[in-house]
Amino acid sequence: MTAEQRSSALSAEYFLGERYAREIELDTFKNIGKAIEREVQGVELLLDVGNGGVFQYDTGLVERIVAVDLFLDRLPPARFPANVSPRTGDALSLDEPEASYDAVLESLLYHHLVGATAEDMVSNVRRAIAEAARVLKPRGHLIVAESCVPRWFYAIEKRLFKGLVALSRTPLLRGHPPTIQIPFELLVSLVRERLE
Repeated sequence: MTAEQRSSALSAEYFLGERYAREIELDTFKNIGKAIEREVQGVELLLDVGNGGVFQYDTGLVERIVAVDLFLDRLPPARFPANVSPRTGDALSLDEPEASYDAVLESLLYHHLVGATAEDMVSNVRRAIAEAARVLKPRGHLIVAESCVPRWFYAIEKRLFKGLVALSRTPLLRGHPPTIQIPFELLVSLVRERLE
């Protein structure tokens, strides 16, 4: 099993579990939800990439939503609001037509796009942004909510990444998938490579 496949399996196990459902109730997530609601209000067709079957925002603010994640086929259809069409898919290679969405939401996704090395994560974020840009209609909006760290902390994360991956497999972290966060400035530059 490759590092990417292991990460996907761990992500599915974690996000489908009860622990994540409890954690999503934290104030930070509520504030993120409010910010997302301001951005999605009135959107006709939204692609919500990597949402894990969890909507941190009022889905009623959007006419139609296509939710995409690696394991949505494992969730019961009743879990999704009536205006949501769940699809199993990959943020790095969306099976969606070009220029078809008014907005793409990528919320708390990027730090999970890890690979065998810390540098793989940046490449994967770049690919996810490129895919989002590809499926956006002209003048469409990419909405990103992501946890970021200072540059100095990112430098430490990169050095410790392999050890952190090993630690993530221990009972200490209870199977939380390995993640890495990037500085805000780097995230902005990655978005600007594709979008204004």
